[in-house]
Amino acid sequence: MRKIAGALVLAGVLAAGAAFGQGAKPAPPANFAGLTWLAGTYFIERDGVRSYETWTGPSAGQISGSVASASNGGLIEFFKFGPNEAGVYGLMTARTTTGLDKWTFRPLKTLEPRKIVFADAAGSFSIEPTADGGIHTWATRVTDGKEAQTGEWFWKPVGPRR
Repeated sequence: MRKIAGALVLAGVLAAGAAFGQGAKPAPPANFAGLTWLAGTYFIERDGVRSYETWTGPSAGQISGSVASASNGGLIEFFKFGPNEAGVYGLMTARTTTGLDKWTFRPLKTLEPRKIVFADAAGSFSIEPTADGGIHTWATRVTDGKEAQTGEWFWKPVGPRR
């Protein structure tokens, strides 16, 4: 009898979770599976300092990445491109300079086959492939209602491209 009661309670909990969307993952946006061009390790050199950025390919509706930079005393940054707790796709970021437990979120604005744009009221972050197999990224910030570019990076591929 206890086993039956336990099974009924478990079934009720699972049904309640499904009714509220818990455990159900949202479908990735169109073109997401085609983001294999992002997968790889890239580098950039500025003022004699080499930094590296690595991205995985799309898997289970998510892509992860990281940056390791020796500039300005060192920085490690982690990325997750996928759904947040509310099921909204976007870019989540945490970095050593602000605390690895403080993730920021910027929702996906545009996903074209060869361009990704994340944007909110504070600014945007964009990624696209380059002809040499690298990636081009740039960031903007909105101040007093005006958008201004705050950074631009041309990352070169590490090793031969497949």
